[in-house]
Amino acid sequence: MPESELLHYGVMGMRWGRRSGSSQTSRKTDREARKDAKEFARAKMFYGEGAGTRRKLIKANVEGKAKRDPAYKSAFEKHLNSQDMSTHAQKARAERHRKNVKNSTAKTARGVSHMLRGNSQYASAAAATLVGGAFFVHKHGIDKIVLNSAKKTLKTAQNSNAAASGLHFIKSFGIK
Repeated sequence: MPESELLHYGVMGMRWGRRSGSSQTSRKTDREARKDAKEFARAKMFYGEGAGTRRKLIKANVEGKAKRDPAYKSAFEKHLNSQDMSTHAQKARAERHRKNVKNSTAKTARGVSHMLRGNSQYASAAAATLVGGAFFVHKHGIDKIVLNSAKKTLKTAQNSNAAASGLHFIKSFGIK
């Protein structure tokens, strides 16, 4: 072997699949702990319907992994302490807002479905809402604004050849 070559096979005590340094957790365990710490912090900031159940499930999952792997617990704690809770709070507010919008939309759709099927208890509420909305529109003059805008659009459409077919339809409602 020539003297200009240097061969190196590692360092004494080096093990395959382990990181050097103070932490002796595997990459898989560290990645899993980081992901779980992020979800745990997000659930901690979340509020409203289903928040308690979500926290309990995540906590049970983390405790089970910590019992199986002692290195997981220290990695989880390290990653949990490095989380930015203000970011998680913002994301939790956004998630709660999305869920509230989704729930209210679903409730509205169910109400419309009940009205269309003729359920009488919902028909009276719909009629009251419709009458209240009509009163509000009339009181604030919105109906006149809409009517004037429709008249302007109609006059513009009368000058256009492309709208000639729709013009007859609009005139059938009695708008001049």
